[in-house]
Amino acid sequence: MLSIFRQYTFDDSFEQVFVSNKFLKEYQIALTFATDYDEDDHPTNGIFRPTWDLQKVTPEAIELFKEKGRSMDVDVKVFISIGNRGTHQPFKPLDNKTWIANATQSLTNLIQCKELNLHVDGIDVLYEQIDASPGDFIQCVGQLIKNLKENGVITEASISPTFNLNKEFYSRLYNAVSSLVDFVDYQFQKEVDFVMNPGVLLQRYNELTKVYPRRKLLAGYSAENEDWTTLSPIVFFLGGMDILKKRKAPGISIHYHNFYAQSSPQQ
Repeated sequence: MLSIFRQYTFDDSFEQVFVSNKFLKEYQIALTFATDYDEDDHPTNGIFRPTWDLQKVTPEAIELFKEKGRSMDVDVKVFISIGNRGTHQPFKPLDNKTWIANATQSLTNLIQCKELNLHVDGIDVLYEQIDASPGDFIQCVGQLIKNLKENGVITEASISPTFNLNKEFYSRLYNAVSSLVDFVDYQFQKEVDFVMNPGVLLQRYNELTKVYPRRKLLAGYSAENEDWTTLSPIVFFLGGMDILKKRKAPGISIHYHNFYAQSSPQQ
């Protein structure tokens, strides 16, 4: 049985999900993304704004889903994912001190905003492109997580490494603030070398447990076709089953949206 399932989404596709304590204990909604770029793609140096679909992801939708979870004895949590996909809108602070202050205040405002009131439990850090030094990334993101937790704005935090950035950035960030990081959601769809069979995936997970505690290490994947270049869905499904059974991982995550919706997400 899964302990945790996380869904990355910019819409209300979580409403289509059946939740039951027969299958899992906790369901996490990770909203993508809060970004510190304006609508013209200019960096705002830590002033974050939501880019998920505000018309669909409403306080009512979140509360109804949380209530459905409670009725099935499944804990539902909401994370705001800060970051980017691909090379668009990378992590690029203009100066660290101001970025930290702006990010702390803007995310506090976003999470505690009475109009949004999305019952946010935590933040997730998922940058696939970082145009800064490892030291800057660790200082800025580490202090942001610390500020939000110490101020009682969030109760949980996660980081979501990718292959290219794991060693220099994410593993060092984890070592710096390990006591403040509740989950590490490794994004397997971003592997560089082709993953031919489930055994390779299990081996890679085993290697990661030398860096991150297994009790925190989720196996992440994407349902988006463009992310299947090096890892097919069937290989992840079979490998994921082995990771859950043999390595007793706490859970998995999937990037999934309602692709059949007529309207596009708000940007």
